[in-house]
Amino acid sequence: MEMFDLIILGGGPAGYNAALKAGHAGLKTVIIEKRALGGVCLNEGCIPSKALLYSAKVYDYTKHSSQYGVTVTGSSIDQKAVVARKNKVVKTLVGGIGMQEKAAGVKVVYAEAMIEGKDSEGFKVKAGDEVYCGKQMLLATGSMPVIPPIPGLREGVETGFVMTNREVLDLEEIPKEMVVIGGGVIGLEMASYYNSVGAHVTVIEMLDHIAGPTDADIAKILLGNYQKKGIDFCLKCAVKSLSADSVTYENEKGESVTVKADKVLCSIGRRAVTTGYGLENLNVYMERGAVKTDEQMKTNIPVSMPQAISTAYQCLLTQLTVRVRLLSTTSSARRTE
Repeated sequence: MEMFDLIILGGGPAGYNAALKAGHAGLKTVIIEKRALGGVCLNEGCIPSKALLYSAKVYDYTKHSSQYGVTVTGSSIDQKAVVARKNKVVKTLVGGIGMQEKAAGVKVVYAEAMIEGKDSEGFKVKAGDEVYCGKQMLLATGSMPVIPPIPGLREGVETGFVMTNREVLDLEEIPKEMVVIGGGVIGLEMASYYNSVGAHVTVIEMLDHIAGPTDADIAKILLGNYQKKGIDFCLKCAVKSLSADSVTYENEKGESVTVKADKVLCSIGRRAVTTGYGLENLNVYMERGAVKTDEQMKTNIPVSMPQAISTAYQCLLTQLTVRVRLLSTTSSARRTE
């Protein structure tokens, strides 16, 4: 059994950055990651979605290039090539993170982790056939898509008719009709992309606006621009059920409406990953499905935190405090207008 100063569960932005800080500070550190370094952001979110959107942007330029005195004929979208380019971008960046971790002396283990408990030596975590012991442990397990109990939704996920942010980024055939459940960032980005490359997209959103907490004026402009592109929006509507080729929702008048779909993207939010890796073996305090922490991001499990890690936490907390105060000031200003 190998002993470490710090075990990190999860190799996303929180985990791999913390590992770099710890490694450079001289702490013997191991990351346990079940898929790939970079987490959702790099593999299934921010980076791949922007890669797709850039391809759509270039394609849109060719369709409207005559407005700028440039004639382009015969342009088309090759979805398989777009996905291949996206994968290459992701692979390059993931490899870069791996090289940084290696340079910092951080060990990376690719396996599913299971916390076995904590004793006088430290935290015991099994990954694959090995057990690792750490004086401290950082939980950086990220989030996963919310799949609400809507009739037919989970069945659709199992058949592939319903996609999450992971599957929609690897779709190699463009559907004729796509329904997006949820008008947040993920839903809007994918609605924009698939609309640009030829799909007819319908977005169903429970709220009376899109883009969640985005500034109301910006969200209104965004809605207008998307509507001009041909994306249909059903606001103040609630999805009630899904069949093998359609989605049924209730509009603001209480009427039931059914729309046909070749593919459905479920993007109504995400929740913290707090199950499946043995948190219950530590009796960590939970609150509404999330790990409860104090102002230093510590759980109820006592550990002596190294100064390097404590300092990193404090820097992060300071940044968050500034952002929260800025948002509060902005919201107060808007309410007084």
